Amino acid sequence: MIITLITIFFTIGIARLEIDMGYEMMVSPKSDVFKDTEVYEDNFGGDGVYLLLSGEPEEVITQEMLQKVTAFTTEAKKIPEITGSIDFITLMNEMLDSDLPMSMPEPELSNSDLTKVIQNEFSEDDLIAIQQEMQESLTKDQANKIGAYTQSLLTNEQQLEISNSLAASNEVPSEEMQGKLMQSVFTKEQQDKIQEYTQSILTDDQMKDLQSSFMKKLPNLEELSTETIRELVFSDNGNVPEMLEQLIPENGNHLLINLTTSGKVTPAGSKEIIDKLNELIDEAKFSDSISIKIAGNHAINGQIDNVVMNTMGKMLILSIILMVIVLFLIFPVRRRLISLAYVLVGMFWTFGIMGWVGIPVTIATMATLPILIGLGTDFGVQFHNRYEEEYAKSNFNVTKAVVNSLKHIGPAVGIAVVLMALVFLTMFLSKAAMMQQFGLALAIGAISCYVVEMALLFATFGLADKKKKEVAIKQVNTSRVSRVLSGYLNFVKKFPVLILLVVVALSGYGFLSESKIGTETNIQRMLPKDMQGVKDSNYLQEVIGSTTHITFLMESEDVSKKETLSWLSTVKTDLENNFEKIEGITTLATTLQDMGQIEAFTDQQEIDQLIDSVPDSLMKNLMSENRQYTTIQVQVDPDLSSSDQVVLLNDMMDELDIPSEVKVSPAGVSVLSLYAVTNIGANSTLMKVLGIGILLVGLFLVYRRIKFAVFSVVPIVLVLGFTPLSLLVIHTDYNPLTIALSSLVLGIGAEFTILIIERYKEELVKGHDAVEAIKIAVANVGQAITASGLTVIVGFSTLMFIDFPAIREFGVTTVIDVTLCLIFALTIVPALIFIFNKKDVKVKR
Repeated sequence: MIITLITIFFTIGIARLEIDMGYEMMVSPKSDVFKDTEVYEDNFGGDGVYLLLSGEPEEVITQEMLQKVTAFTTEAKKIPEITGSIDFITLMNEMLDSDLPMSMPEPELSNSDLTKVIQNEFSEDDLIAIQQEMQESLTKDQANKIGAYTQSLLTNEQQLEISNSLAASNEVPSEEMQGKLMQSVFTKEQQDKIQEYTQSILTDDQMKDLQSSFMKKLPNLEELSTETIRELVFSDNGNVPEMLEQLIPENGNHLLINLTTSGKVTPAGSKEIIDKLNELIDEAKFSDSISIKIAGNHAINGQIDNVVMNTMGKMLILSIILMVIVLFLIFPVRRRLISLAYVLVGMFWTFGIMGWVGIPVTIATMATLPILIGLGTDFGVQFHNRYEEEYAKSNFNVTKAVVNSLKHIGPAVGIAVVLMALVFLTMFLSKAAMMQQFGLALAIGAISCYVVEMALLFATFGLADKKKKEVAIKQVNTSRVSRVLSGYLNFVKKFPVLILLVVVALSGYGFLSESKIGTETNIQRMLPKDMQGVKDSNYLQEVIGSTTHITFLMESEDVSKKETLSWLSTVKTDLENNFEKIEGITTLATTLQDMGQIEAFTDQQEIDQLIDSVPDSLMKNLMSENRQYTTIQVQVDPDLSSSDQVVLLNDMMDELDIPSEVKVSPAGVSVLSLYAVTNIGANSTLMKVLGIGILLVGLFLVYRRIKFAVFSVVPIVLVLGFTPLSLLVIHTDYNPLTIALSSLVLGIGAEFTILIIERYKEELVKGHDAVEAIKIAVANVGQAITASGLTVIVGFSTLMFIDFPAIREFGVTTVIDVTLCLIFALTIVPALIFIFNKKDVKVKR
């Protein structure tokens, strides 16, 4: 009844659980990089939402399509969390209206096809006005050349027609009047020739002015004819200009829309954004032949809640099914499934406490569920097996059976659980909150399952067997298993030194190989590959190329000052010359130089005019409104591992010769993920050392003999060396979960060795010598821990069937390590006793 009331209270806490996959789980909000990232997002926005519209170029690049995209982005920008849109339509419209010397990306007016289609968009008055502007810009020499060329094109009939018109006029003919007469008699072919000749003798400045006149008089892009749009889009000899390649990937097969968002969007907010965008897509009624993919972190975050809950449901069901199978196969006792039923109560306690104290469900803590099902069932098997043994020994006296069972197995498992929980808590040495919470959740879960299993199992046995009754008791330690273990122990006894040397050598090699293993913290790579958001995001990278960037926040009194820009312009050259893995660098300086076609920043007035001319959609990503902040975006080789990117980031910071008046700091979501690499792996060695120290000190305090403590710990330490070996064999990097393996191995593995040492002590107390005592211990308890160990292994094996790659890799590695813990407990503990403790030993309880 007491357990029921407590369970009800904790069950209420489950409703308070939250899912958190944010970077604050791996990087402290109090750290400089987190604070700098907040400044970065306040000024330049957070993660973008990417929409990729795909189809054939003749379907993608049309007036109708552009009008629908424009209507869609207009509505999308009304969503509160969306702060702007970057797409080629917005960008080209802004460039058409700008005063940049090169207002359009590479449209050459010498391209006659482009010229003709652009002219078709103008009224006759607009063409006359442009012609007059051009005439006014001509030098006297140019005007004379054009006049002579024009005269050379006139036919005799045309000359006669002009003469007659002039003769019929009573006025003295002016140059303007003569020009209009000539225009009226020219054929279209002649007019085209005059225009081509005129353009051929214009200077570069005159061409730019003429181009500007043409472009400024054009209507918005989406209002142009499809023919004109295509000529502008494919103006680089039939190809998309380089400046627009990322927004119109694969030469017109796709359109990319980047919706910028504020930096304060929660996962729930991401879901709202994606849901609203899907509604707008339906309302836009794009053609059925156009496929639309929504990509980016917001697309992933918007789906993560459902995926996590579904995954946890699958883990729970699969764990129960596998546990039922293994209990039926290897645990032939009465009420064999009762420990599994009660472990579910332990789950309610664990996740209820997590809800009450505010521990969220993360990529790490969600793995707690199958782990604790395995551990809890393991505890139950130990209690249940010992009770059945004592019930038979006591002539079916339930009171004696419960008392004797608690006397022997209660402290043994209790010692293991307390030490296990303390070792799990060494994860608090990690700098990542995710790892700290994982350790705390495991500690809470282990203690909860121990208390629940012990209380409910023995309460149930006391009630069920209240009336004395004889029953057939089947023990786990069947003669066949006993013979196998006895035979194995004889083998260990023959070669204890050789076995120990081989295992130590392999474990040592594993420890030395650990530096070869990288650490993966890219959340996207830890999520199920069949998640729609992940699939679409991966496809986006295939289409537009590397989206891997290392970003920096630059701060100064005024980043637009010529002195500051002059230094910033050197950053690109310095970094690209020193680091081959850098594929491109974008800064305020490089953008101004490219768009303004200038090499050096010497004139502040020219700089200010140029900044005012840059399209707003570009400038929002380059400079804050108060001009105190700008960004440095470094595009890097996408094949670089996270750990290599960390090294590159630090090397770049060392390479930059930053002026005293300028502050440059790594910032942005991409940088947070790299700092997470350091935080997650931080103090991992110290965690191992402290975990080993906790076991040694704790066991020494319990046993009062250093040998017993050492015999219990050495096998588990050797298993730790096999963890990096297994990762190398399966070609897997560390992730937030596999980094926690050292604590798990120490905590879980110690239980196996402690139970063997406890039974070994019992046999020593009975008067057996060390060799005989360990034989009896392994022959009896060895079978029990084999049964319980298999429940733990089966619990972990559930993780191998989960869609989350990080959890699946963790499951594979953990199954290997826990299996090794079981084998080493049955091998290394006896080997150590055979080598160092052959003489008779008297032991007191």
